[in-house]
Amino acid sequence: MWAGRTTGRREAGIGWWAAVFVAASVTALAGCASEGRAGGQAAVTTPPAVSTATTVPAATTVPAAGTGAGAGSSGAASARGGPVTRLVNLAPVDRRGQPARGWTVDGRDDDPDARIDCGDTSRAYPSPAAVSGDIYFCSPSAAGADTCWPTPQARRMLCLRDPYSTTLTALTAQSLVAKVSPPRNPVPLGLVLANGDRCRLRDGGAWGSPANHPGYVGYYSCGPRDIVWAPQNSPTGGIDRTSRRWTVLVGDITGPLTTVSVTTADFVTTAL
Repeated sequence: MWAGRTTGRREAGIGWWAAVFVAASVTALAGCASEGRAGGQAAVTTPPAVSTATTVPAATTVPAAGTGAGAGSSGAASARGGPVTRLVNLAPVDRRGQPARGWTVDGRDDDPDARIDCGDTSRAYPSPAAVSGDIYFCSPSAAGADTCWPTPQARRMLCLRDPYSTTLTALTAQSLVAKVSPPRNPVPLGLVLANGDRCRLRDGGAWGSPANHPGYVGYYSCGPRDIVWAPQNSPTGGIDRTSRRWTVLVGDITGPLTTVSVTTADFVTTAL
């Protein structure tokens, strides 16, 4: 429970993202396919077509195009072999602000006395993982509210904390919010790696640097110890996108870093 944390951390979180990500060209994508949960274009500015015909969360998928510069590594060539990275658009909330089919809502963490800060009617910020509009970055980071959708109920937000669950967390915002466009260069909320790790995008906080790379920062948390590392100001969220098989540098804060392929990258959109 994060009750009692100040919402002043919102500006710190925004500042961290501003320092980490610089302007880059919109990712070009190729191909189109549909495979149940997996799916979606990763750098479009309008909602892609989604399917809600099954009980699993709506999504669409395409293979990744080799664009953008990431961390890089001498071992990257071997890690890039095999199938291309799938880009997934998770669509847990529809345009009416209701959970999409297959998703549930947990309201146990909603504390009206500790409201999240999602901006107001004059200024708001998009989720860094959003590929469609009106998906919000809220603070504090302890609330896990960097990917939230508004609902018909005033100031009630539905937030996706875990991209590998089908549960949304209901939280109360401080104010009504302005409409927002998606970021120019969205980064995945979640990564599934070839070694089986599931990684979640960093949401603020103070992290150290790996011993052998003091200039690197952490972009994703992968389980209890591993982290995705890259130089500061990576425009791709620490992901090497120079081929259709994306890769990342993974390791803990004390050990060596290993190049690992990304099998799936999860972005977020709004269901039709």
